[in-house]
Amino acid sequence: MTYSPALLSSVARQLQRVFEADQPLPSDQEELARQVARMVLYLLRHNMNQLFHILYRIDVEEHKVKRAMLAASEEEVAENIARLIVERELLKAQIRFRYSQN
Repeated sequence: MTYSPALLSSVARQLQRVFEADQPLPSDQEELARQVARMVLYLLRHNMNQLFHILYRIDVEEHKVKRAMLAASEEEVAENIARLIVERELLKAQIRFRYSQN
């Protein structure tokens, strides 16, 4: 699915806040997912509790996270979780945008 630049930019800013990233995150969907995957991989290796806290705050469904964690390597797990995070934030941004227009 193609998203508007404004929506992607909003999601990038939100994820920058959630992950407490020092640098702005890209508003290109693929690059955003790659950057989020890097941060998720770091948390997988160094701070699982923080990662689970973020997933809870973002409201990623638990069964989807469990399925994502079945991947063969940490890198694949991070990519899968990053995709879930970006998808969830895009959905939330779409809902906010839709209801702000009414």
